[in-house]
Amino acid sequence: MTMVHGGSRGPMMSDGKSRDAAPVLAQKKLGRRRFLKWGLLSGVGVVVGGAVDAVLLEPRWVSLTRPVISIDALPSAWDGVPIAHLTDIHTGRLIGLDYVRKVVEMTLAQSPDIIALTGDFVTGVGAITPKLARVLGRLRAAKGQFAVLGNHDHWADAEGVRSLLNSAGITLLTNRNVVLEENHEKLCLAGVGDLWEDEQLLDAALAGVPEQVPRILLCHNPDYAEAMPSGPRVDLMLCGHTHGGQFKIPFGPRPQLPVRYAKYAAGLARGPCCPVYTSRGLGMVGVPIRFNCRPELAIITLCRARQ
Repeated sequence: MTMVHGGSRGPMMSDGKSRDAAPVLAQKKLGRRRFLKWGLLSGVGVVVGGAVDAVLLEPRWVSLTRPVISIDALPSAWDGVPIAHLTDIHTGRLIGLDYVRKVVEMTLAQSPDIIALTGDFVTGVGAITPKLARVLGRLRAAKGQFAVLGNHDHWADAEGVRSLLNSAGITLLTNRNVVLEENHEKLCLAGVGDLWEDEQLLDAALAGVPEQVPRILLCHNPDYAEAMPSGPRVDLMLCGHTHGGQFKIPFGPRPQLPVRYAKYAAGLARGPCCPVYTSRGLGMVGVPIRFNCRPELAIITLCRARQ
């Protein structure tokens, strides 16, 4: 009879395990500890890096965006015209004049034909100062500077902000319009009051505008798109208010938005009556952070819708 020996297993320990298995188990345990250690350190690094980004980097790291938005029957003279859209500067405790100067310089460097400002210039009455008026007064565009107020402007001092904008040479369009002209072709810029703190009189805002003239409406809060009457016609609405939530989970949602309709959180969306572009804004309120949601200066280019 042939005997089969298990010599390859090595000598046995008293507990029945091979002596060769002991160092293998020890190596596995050491490898697992190293994995957990580096995983923990990586997690801490991500948290610390995210905190530094949210507090020190992103809040003043302005993103220059260049959306191109088409409008039906846009006259050829206005095809390709750039509009600088500024909103939610929130000058005050969290946002100082140096940052506002930076935003103004960035805007001027783009040589926009129109500057549209959609509210929340200040947070708190103490920010309404001649110095701020002088800084904003440097904003100049070929066809003019136009604005509406936001809810924080009303909470601070609406009359004070109106006076500040007047001193800065910025035309306020509360429930009224201006019709701009280029090579005898027209474009209407109109505005309505803030959804939370004022009246939105769309008929008054577009009174006297010829039917064929394209209409761009300034409104602080994009939720107005859902309350807007179906007539008169609006071709594009520019808004702010949301700040993009100031915090966006990577590949996930924005946990907190001051609007009922999340589709208006940021960027271009389709409202019941017209397209709506919501800027992430330039400033902050509440918790002084921005994460995965940089402040935005939008240079919007109008183009004629191609058939």
